[in-house]
Amino acid sequence: MQTRRPSRGATPAHPFALRQIAQACAWTLLAGAGAALAQSPAAPVALKEVTVNAAAETPESLPAAAPGGKVAQGTRLGVLGNVGVMDTPFNMTGYTAEGIADQQAQTVGAVLKNDPSVRTTTNEGHIVENFIIRGFGVSANSLAINGAFGLAPEQNTPTELFERVEVLKGPGAMMLGLPPAGDVGGAINLVPKRAGKTPLTRVTTTYSSQSNLGVHADVARRFGADQRLGVRVNGVLSGGETWLNHQTKAREIGHLALDYQGEGWNVEADAYSLKNKVRKGSPMQPILTGWTTVPRAPDGSTNFFYGEGVYSNTQTQGLILRGQAKLNAGWTAFASAGKAQHAYDGFIFGTRPVWTPANAATGNATGTAYNSWGEYTTTTAELGLRGQFSTGAVAHKLTLAANVMSYEGGSRANGTAAINSNIYHPRPITMPAGGAASTYNKLNDDVMTALSVADTLAFADDRLQLTLGLRAQQVEQKLSRYKESAVTPLVGLVAKPWGENVSLYGNYVEGLSAGTTVKAPYANEGETFKPYKSKQMEVGVKWVSGSLTQTVSLFQISKPALIEANNRQVLDGEQRNRGVEWNVFGQLTPALSLLGGVAYTEADQTQTTKGVNQGRAQFGVPKLTLNLGADWAIPGVQGLSVNGRVNHTGAQWLTGDNSVKLPAWTTLDVGARYATRFGAQPVVLRATVTNLANRAYFDSIWGAGRVNVGAPRAVRLSAAFDF
Repeated sequence: MQTRRPSRGATPAHPFALRQIAQACAWTLLAGAGAALAQSPAAPVALKEVTVNAAAETPESLPAAAPGGKVAQGTRLGVLGNVGVMDTPFNMTGYTAEGIADQQAQTVGAVLKNDPSVRTTTNEGHIVENFIIRGFGVSANSLAINGAFGLAPEQNTPTELFERVEVLKGPGAMMLGLPPAGDVGGAINLVPKRAGKTPLTRVTTTYSSQSNLGVHADVARRFGADQRLGVRVNGVLSGGETWLNHQTKAREIGHLALDYQGEGWNVEADAYSLKNKVRKGSPMQPILTGWTTVPRAPDGSTNFFYGEGVYSNTQTQGLILRGQAKLNAGWTAFASAGKAQHAYDGFIFGTRPVWTPANAATGNATGTAYNSWGEYTTTTAELGLRGQFSTGAVAHKLTLAANVMSYEGGSRANGTAAINSNIYHPRPITMPAGGAASTYNKLNDDVMTALSVADTLAFADDRLQLTLGLRAQQVEQKLSRYKESAVTPLVGLVAKPWGENVSLYGNYVEGLSAGTTVKAPYANEGETFKPYKSKQMEVGVKWVSGSLTQTVSLFQISKPALIEANNRQVLDGEQRNRGVEWNVFGQLTPALSLLGGVAYTEADQTQTTKGVNQGRAQFGVPKLTLNLGADWAIPGVQGLSVNGRVNHTGAQWLTGDNSVKLPAWTTLDVGARYATRFGAQPVVLRATVTNLANRAYFDSIWGAGRVNVGAPRAVRLSAAFDF
């Protein structure tokens, strides 16, 4: 243990600092864009997203976009590589850069608002984005890059670096390995941008409520006689006031992506740096104590803590190398390695006032702010072999892989003295003493290793595909002296009895997860639980009608449950979630695209100690969720389209004893896109309004009796120029 006292508002330094990447990328790109403004293009070109598609589909090639351009026709299934939607025995969705740009989704959380099975456990605008998928938590540090956990930008992950944002529903340990936090509800995989065949120089300017301005430059080129070397650079600078009263937010992002395509081999490298700075508060996360009904929610722009001393910083740098080499006609070796370092300091845990029924009428509340500081380092490596061969009439796609991940770090979190303000009419505060320094505690020194084998057997001209897999996993949590091993299976089945347009699928998968480490504000902060197993069973059907793809899934997931007792997190029984999902993407007509779906989930507490809460619903898991959007190209006006999305979250229990329920809510988002030219210059203008009716509501739950205030109406404008 050691005592650390970082200066107020300072971001901890890293042993290998990549901040220069962000600055160099941003300023170089902006300078290049300024020079390009003085040039006239040789010939008019259409403004469109640039993707890289191999001539022939391989496990490493980027799947093409589906009709409508918002979703891909396939996703990365971990060690199995990229697999088409109709050949995947899982429910997966890959959101494309084109769709992300049209919705002006600046973070991964904003992208996943398209999925009815995904909800958040932090507010929109919070500096940390945590999720629930199929009713189970997925934390901000459980995002993967190209199938490798622990290397993605943490806390509030930007989208400007990525070509795809992919979601796998259900435990992903067999395919993607173990996430650092041991999450089982699903996995989120990010695919970095690469240079395509067409040169790209794009500058996008943005405006967000209230006065947050930004610029994003994206430059891609290929070099050499055969265009073998690819370079793509992305840089983002933004800053200004947000929709939260008095708050300001700034971002610095840089990403350098290199790739070289050799004869029968290729190698890729990604280096990135991300820095977020937030000043004067964060969205409200009230703690409701003693209530029998949920009180009226404050306006989403209300800032409970907006004193000069309220700040938060996050910073992540990463370096990732990947490569593959063709050994012969049927076999390919692949390898990857990476390292990422994450740091944060300040009041990143949000604004958490305690609000009691005695102050129902006045809105007076008392809160404690947690001044936190932490650093984490993740190192990963993977080595594998992928081959295709036949045994008689059966075709095989075999993958062998070995993975290792090291996750090490710690933090300190010190609560201040009481802060008094008002939920509805807050007043500026002077930050009290107590949060400036505390003792650093190392919370994680974990090593997770795995050997996996998976074989997809294809029968009857691929009309029947059976995937069998085994993963030998070991989780060593050195600080807690836990060392657990397990062999977990995967069985996946895809059947196409009526041709390529209908797939019947099913899967059974088990996973070993690292035990959860308790964090502030619980009294047993720092306690780490033993590794545990999770199980999923799922069946479903996927079908293509014209240019529209739909999926219906039935699933059950079970895992040991964490409950809250006396301000502590403890293990008690099992959480079992059962549900049905309908997802849709593609074009209903050439002018009308659909994206979204509906999910119904029943989350129950089972096998509880002495039957406490036995059979009751798990708090924080709404039964009915819906996100359904449409994009319509206006007839007769070339380049103009309008879009909208309905977001609905049903009622959910606020406590484990099912005594108080958080009300349902519905919001509407709208937008427009206009692709045109300014003279010879292609440009795309976009406008988005979220929560159009400016509804005040409690969005979600982050713990028993703990709620998140939903975001207010917000406006975002952008103009993208290609040079």
